[in-house]
Amino acid sequence: ARMPPVASAASAPRVASRPSTLRRDHPRTRTTATTKPRASSAEEVVRASPSVSPLPDFASATAVVWDVDGTLADTTDLGFASTNAVLLEASLPTITLEQYLRGTRYATPQRLAWHATGDIDHPSGEALGAAFDAHYIALVDDRTAGFFPGIRDLVRRIASGGTAGGGTAGKSQAVLSNACGEYARKVCEANATIDAMAAVVGADEVPDVKPSPLGLLSLCERLGWDPATCVYVGDSPSDGVAAEGAGMMSVGCTWGSHAADAQRGRFDALVDTVEELEALLLGR
Repeated sequence: ARMPPVASAASAPRVASRPSTLRRDHPRTRTTATTKPRASSAEEVVRASPSVSPLPDFASATAVVWDVDGTLADTTDLGFASTNAVLLEASLPTITLEQYLRGTRYATPQRLAWHATGDIDHPSGEALGAAFDAHYIALVDDRTAGFFPGIRDLVRRIASGGTAGGGTAGKSQAVLSNACGEYARKVCEANATIDAMAAVVGADEVPDVKPSPLGLLSLCERLGWDPATCVYVGDSPSDGVAAEGAGMMSVGCTWGSHAADAQRGRFDALVDTVEELEALLLGR
């Protein structure tokens, strides 16, 4: 996982590939105020997409919807190892980390089909995807699928209206993942945030997978939310496309599987750190 220090709006985006040896406890993953002071406003820390000006008023949103892998949780090692275990079991060639990261923009059956055959629509994807789900769901805990540093506290602050101790009504929150729902819920449970979510749903529980907007729209319909007052936070270009199609505001996180260059133009804004994301969502 990459969690770089706070960057200013003028900083050049990082385009380097994700180091395979970096872990959540690596010094670069720390985002405390002791590394650099938090910028004074969202406008100072967030790079707007070239297609959107000015920035939407994210702080006025009534709800935040989260992606899981690469956004909330650092699951690259778990997903990569589980993918190769399933491919080996099926007597198929294993993949590189770069190939795995490229594939994370797809839902699980599509991704496994692409790894196995190069065709996201190949019928082998269903069986391979089911085998993958069974393998990696059993391995989820707060070590293999831990949230990125600072994310758990941010979820709690959003729920409590921006205060550490609570007592103030905050924004509603939910999760929509391109992984299966059972996995997404287990990740939130392992990170003690399931109670903060109005719903946690996966690709197997919505009409269509991202980049289709139908998952986000069906989630909002289920919860009685207006998509126009929601923010979707993700790390894949498909997350930004889905949010735009659903009429939601969107924020791209560059600490996940996809570098800033891949995300630019897909989201209303990009953030490099959890501090920047908090400034945007809570108007700090």
